[in-house]
Amino acid sequence: MTREGRKIIKDDIELVRRLIEANPSRNRTWLSKELCLLWNWRAANGQIKDMACRTLLSKLELQGYITLPRRQTPGRGCRRLSIPYVPHNTTPIVCSLKDP
Repeated sequence: MTREGRKIIKDDIELVRRLIEANPSRNRTWLSKELCLLWNWRAANGQIKDMACRTLLSKLELQGYITLPRRQTPGRGCRRLSIPYVPHNTTPIVCSLKDP
C-alpha cells in the first residue's frame, strides 16, 4: 500500500509495532522522527518528513494496523504540579544604583 507518498510493506508496519512496544513512554513525535531517520524519509531540502510520517501513523491506526501511544494533554492524564509558596522578604529596596 502507498500512504503519504511512501510505499508501506508488512515489514514497515512490524517495525512501527516493535518501536511502540519497545518504547512505551515515548510519544508520537519521537516515533515519527525515529521512523523518518530509520527510513531516511526526507524532503528535497533534506529535512525529515515528520508531519507526513505522523499523518501516515494516524492513518495506519485508523485502519487498525497499529495502536499509537495516547496523547497526553494538560488536564487529561498529565499531572499538574502545584508550585509551593516560599515565604520571602517583600521589603522594598531603596537605594541608588551607584551605591555599592
